[in-house]
Amino acid sequence: MASVEDESVLSKAARLVENNIQSDSKFPSLSELLHASSSGEYEQAIPVDWQVLRQQRLIPLPDALFQQYDLLECRCFMGLFPEIKRVWITVDHRLFLWNYEDESDFYSFDDQEQIIVSVALVRPQAGVFVDAIKHVLVVATPLEVFLLGVGYAEGGAGARGGEVTLYATQISVAADGVSMTSIAGTDDGRVFMAGNDGALYEFAYQASDGWMTRRARKVNLTASVAAYFVPTFLGVRRSAACVALAVDNERRLVHVLLQDASVKVFWLGAQGGEFVQAHHHKTIASAAALLCPQFNEGAEAGGAGSSSAAFGIVSLHVIPAAEARTLSLVAVTRGGSRLYFSTAKRMQRLYDGAGMAAAAATMGERPEAFELVHVRLAPETQPTLAGHGGRRTALNVHTALCSSGTVLLAHTWSEDHDAVLGAAPACARVLASAARQPRTTLVEHASTTRVEGRTWAICALGAGAAAAGLNDLATAAGQPTRRFAVLTNAGVALLEQQRPVEMLRQLLARAAPAAEGPLGAFMRQYGADETCAMCFALLCADDAGRAAAGMHVLGGARRVLFEYGGVPRVGDAGGVVLSGRHNGLAAYVARALQPAWALAAVVGRPGERSGSTRLHVGIAAPLLGGVQARLRRLQQFVAANQRFVPDQLNQMPLAASQAGAADAATCWHAEALSLAALYDLVVRAIEVVSFLGLLGDSNLPAVGDALDAAQRQRLAGVTFAQLAAGGDAGQQACRDLIMALVNSQIRQAVGGDSVSDVLAKRCATLLASTDVGLYKAMELLKLALAADEGSERRALAQDALARLLAGSVAGTLTPAVLGELAASFERLGELAAVVALALACAQQSDAHNAAIAYWGAGAPAGDPREPAYVKRMACYACILDMFGRQRARTLTPAALARLPQEDALFHYALYDWLLAQADMAPLLFAIGGAHVEEYLALEPRTLDKSEMLWKYYVHEGRHACAAMVQRQIACGQAGSADNAGASEAVGLAQRIEYLSLAVGNCKVAIDRVRAGQQMQPAEGAAEDSLANELSQVLRATEDQLDVAQVQLEIQQQLVRQPPQQQQQHAELIHALDRQLYSVSELYERFAEPLRLWDCVLLIFKVSSQHVDEGDAVAGGQRNVVEDVWRSVTRQVLDDVRRTGLMAVGERVAQLGARLYPSAAAFPLAAVASILLELAVERPAEYSPGFVSDTLLHASVPYWAVFDTLNALYVRAAASATAAPVGSMRGRGPVGTPGGRAMAAAGTADMLAREIAALASRWVDVARGAAATSMADDLARSQTDAMPVIAVDEALSQYIINATLHNNVQLKTELQRVQDSIRQIL
Repeated sequence: MASVEDESVLSKAARLVENNIQSDSKFPSLSELLHASSSGEYEQAIPVDWQVLRQQRLIPLPDALFQQYDLLECRCFMGLFPEIKRVWITVDHRLFLWNYEDESDFYSFDDQEQIIVSVALVRPQAGVFVDAIKHVLVVATPLEVFLLGVGYAEGGAGARGGEVTLYATQISVAADGVSMTSIAGTDDGRVFMAGNDGALYEFAYQASDGWMTRRARKVNLTASVAAYFVPTFLGVRRSAACVALAVDNERRLVHVLLQDASVKVFWLGAQGGEFVQAHHHKTIASAAALLCPQFNEGAEAGGAGSSSAAFGIVSLHVIPAAEARTLSLVAVTRGGSRLYFSTAKRMQRLYDGAGMAAAAATMGERPEAFELVHVRLAPETQPTLAGHGGRRTALNVHTALCSSGTVLLAHTWSEDHDAVLGAAPACARVLASAARQPRTTLVEHASTTRVEGRTWAICALGAGAAAAGLNDLATAAGQPTRRFAVLTNAGVALLEQQRPVEMLRQLLARAAPAAEGPLGAFMRQYGADETCAMCFALLCADDAGRAAAGMHVLGGARRVLFEYGGVPRVGDAGGVVLSGRHNGLAAYVARALQPAWALAAVVGRPGERSGSTRLHVGIAAPLLGGVQARLRRLQQFVAANQRFVPDQLNQMPLAASQAGAADAATCWHAEALSLAALYDLVVRAIEVVSFLGLLGDSNLPAVGDALDAAQRQRLAGVTFAQLAAGGDAGQQACRDLIMALVNSQIRQAVGGDSVSDVLAKRCATLLASTDVGLYKAMELLKLALAADEGSERRALAQDALARLLAGSVAGTLTPAVLGELAASFERLGELAAVVALALACAQQSDAHNAAIAYWGAGAPAGDPREPAYVKRMACYACILDMFGRQRARTLTPAALARLPQEDALFHYALYDWLLAQADMAPLLFAIGGAHVEEYLALEPRTLDKSEMLWKYYVHEGRHACAAMVQRQIACGQAGSADNAGASEAVGLAQRIEYLSLAVGNCKVAIDRVRAGQQMQPAEGAAEDSLANELSQVLRATEDQLDVAQVQLEIQQQLVRQPPQQQQQHAELIHALDRQLYSVSELYERFAEPLRLWDCVLLIFKVSSQHVDEGDAVAGGQRNVVEDVWRSVTRQVLDDVRRTGLMAVGERVAQLGARLYPSAAAFPLAAVASILLELAVERPAEYSPGFVSDTLLHASVPYWAVFDTLNALYVRAAASATAAPVGSMRGRGPVGTPGGRAMAAAGTADMLAREIAALASRWVDVARGAAATSMADDLARSQTDAMPVIAVDEALSQYIINATLHNNVQLKTELQRVQDSIRQIL
């Protein structure tokens, strides 16, 4: 297929073609040219004797028809049926159909005996007749009107006129003595008849009789209800007889011309089934005189006061909507004037753009107006034209035709001859006027052609009959010359319309090209561009056209091109102005392509299955053949004229300076590039036609069935222009269709080589070298699949793979084609070929690695690199799908280790796929390589990938890296911001587990470092540094683990709350699961606000261990901790389910066991003081040893308990001793000095008893251990744990104080304990 540079060249040429087609389409419409109330301007043609219509030949009526005419007894009528290429003639009751193309064959119908008064050929109603009946012949006699079915088939090679078959339908209605003067039919099969009684009838028929209706009936559409009840002898005045009918199928209107020169308009309804009179214009002559004062047809004949007496309308002609936006009907008068009517309102006509929109919107609706809007005077009202013999004669038109801007008026010339006046737009004059001013008027060429006999009918023939538009310049290249048939009583005169190109041919035939004279005037009138375009039309005509022109004309056209085609130059405003030869070629190419350019080359039509769509070639083969033939002739002309771009040295304009010569060279270069682009477009368009023909011959519907629905939808509607221009859409459409065609041929066991050869011969530019390699590979794969097992099969498969990997073939594969090739290789057992082909396709289609950059950027939406990434993923999917089907052969450690390592993105896709499989993740370790670690470490980091990463590190013996990953997972850093769900999937318990694992891996890493240090002492310094770093990581991880355990304690306490409170704290519980918090956050957000005093104390303990996190909690005042402990004890006492001091002791012992020896969380002095206070408050519940036992149960050693209690005793004893002497003797209130002294003395006594109880318990323990069979170490350790000497000294002091205070009981207890201790010692 075309390269990128070729596509750019083709797109430029396509834009040039588009511009020329649009320029041709901007030729003013008939409604724009007739915007004034009247016109009558005609221009002298060049040459002066040029004829608008040229008679080709006269085909005389056959002698057999003249013999029938001699038998005439009553009436004879005749007319033309161009649809079946027949002349119809009635002689009394006999009907003859004569093939004027064949000139001899005629068909006679005389199966009835009534005089035939009217005949018409109409469309049949749907569902009434067999398919062979394409038309219906309506035959009217005074007694009945009946229908004949008409079958028509085009003749074969050498046959002219086709074959007509008449079928008797047995469908008729009674005429009741009314002669039908005119018959017309609509496209949907309705038949209207005008009777000589002034009434308008409809011939209504159906397939069979109904319950209430007959199969055929005559309906009077214009009679009033009273007419059915008034006897005919009363002489009810009839309305004016109908002269002619004109049916407007587009607007659903029927125009009726009456004998009094008035026109009625009937509306058929929005669906075409009604018949409603919409308007009746009765004063057409007066309205014409008001619009055009020069309109004096009635005045000349009848004088003033009787203007309508001699005024007459010969015929009505419907104007297609494509030809005129706001005009709908033209009436030709007896004097040759044309009267144009409109159903649009005045404001719609004044604003033509609005009129176009309104006309389109109201098409088929009931017309709100019917007005005469323009009078076009006949040529005879102007000065005498050349060819009239110098005399002016008034026209007496009796037959007329208005078709696509061309007018033919038959009027009486002499007794034996008629003259046909032809008029056509003067295109050059109209275009020149339109270029100077926004609105222009119609200017026409006119001439007269004499024909033998009296004219009966005029019609347009052949393909030119359907050519719409007024611009004859635009039809020279793409459409044949228009032909007309004029039926007279002498025969059929075939007339050919002479366009400007025929003018040029006539001028070239008369004289050699020259700048002066008629040819020079012609070139100045039409301009160099259009003159060169007409030269191309002459030079590239078909064989018949070239033979008719002759070598002299063709040589003259070639000389005009090369000698008078101009040269490129620098424009006045800058830029390059290309030559007329270039612009003429562009115009000719555009006009040659225009019939097919905008049409859909491929269309989708409903298939047999419901909802299915099948592809078809959307352009008819004859149209494509005509376009291709014109382009081939142009291609041959350019190939035969190598100097098509003139010699720069000979044709270069003279320049006064070197700069001017450089400008000229630039201009020639620009023209050469544009000409080359046009030539390339012509070649490609020729091959597109060949390709469409090949698709049609290959049964495109069946070929397209193999495509998926999305491809069929994309291909349906692709235009010829898109295929020829070579843009992205056209290139892809060509590629899809070619691939579908090749696949279809392979499935049908047709050799792929033959398909490639046909494509290479007929459409080489649509077929790239890479495609040839692809098709050859597909053929080799087909042969391999058909071959027997063995070396031959493998050799064919390897040859196919080599062709696919050669050059850039793999990069052009679509995912669908790659999938088909991969499936073929897999069936052959060549699994490695699947991998190699898919990876090559991915790499070649993304040579700049845009997909990897896109993936690395996080795959942003709307990024231009996304298509490359999607394509690569589709390539990788072929491999992964094959892995899934061939697990036993592909998903083994050995097979995976052999995979190519170059494509990192493929490995990432593979790892994703393995992780998604239930049991395939461990295979990542078997693959190994740098890509595994890169993949697992890259963001976004999912939990699964993080799990795999630390396991991979452990597998590789990199425990420090594993510890870091585990710590990241625990801290919620395993996923990025775009993958927050991965970290949320890790619960708090799992986070603690990951921290524990991290601690273990850190210790293993430290041990390995130190072991390596012992084995290699020379590297001791580096190893020390690494060990220190790992130790720091270990300490940090252990500290984080401690904090996490506190967080878990907080969560568990919240979970253990009653359901109602637990529901209130659900968000906090979830928040504790989502992430790890610092000590400060746990205290401020959770423990302290929720009064979780146990957790507060744990926070104090943890914070005292972390200097960097000590902040206000660890360094706070002692009273903060004391307040917490008081809150703890009060909380226990307030709980009715617990038992006083005993419960307090248990709670304090439980917490102390977890908190000791943290002074920040478990200050022994403060806790003991609080316990003493509670003992004082609750003397009934107190028993000696309460405080000491509680502290011992809290895992506080004896010596620490003793030191704490002894210090408290000393402080209490000092307070009691410091009180005034008098205050100790009397008992004052608690707040007085005496009261405080008494309290201090009581506290001291209680502390003495607590120490005594402590010592006594220690003695019992020591004695019990000594009495057992345990080793002496236990007793020794217990002895060392108690400062016995200090205890003995303290007891001595306590005894002295008890003696001083006369506390005999306390003294006795203390002495007993002291004795026990001394016995131990």
